[in-house]
Amino acid sequence: MLLLIALSGYFIYRAIRPRIIGRAVAPDGTEMCVVQRLSDGPWFATGFYYRRPGQRWHWMYYGHEDNYWGRSRVTVDTNAGAVVFHRGSTPAITFHWATETYFHHRRQTITANGSPMPEGWEPSGR
Repeated sequence: MLLLIALSGYFIYRAIRPRIIGRAVAPDGTEMCVVQRLSDGPWFATGFYYRRPGQRWHWMYYGHEDNYWGRSRVTVDTNAGAVVFHRGSTPAITFHWATETYFHHRRQTITANGSPMPEGWEPSGR
């Protein structure tokens, strides 16, 4: 019983704080990650973030009523200059770091140039 309570507490702790569920670094030093945090109600807010070396983080929308996403497998294709974040075995996000072009696979939308985050913001929420 105590183990069940401890595991439940651990899951709640992981679910309510911002979590990096996938991360990659491009050869040019561009950092990219998918972050999920608890949103209003039973849902999660999921976003894609990136930053070029020496610059602030930028945000791109993924979902605001998303289900829990434990982690993401990441594939970096240096020849194409792209990174793919997978949800399970399915591609979820493709990002071309040279052009800052973001493709949301489920919605079939392309976005360029994300919204800048406040100075000093970090994906881990710290």
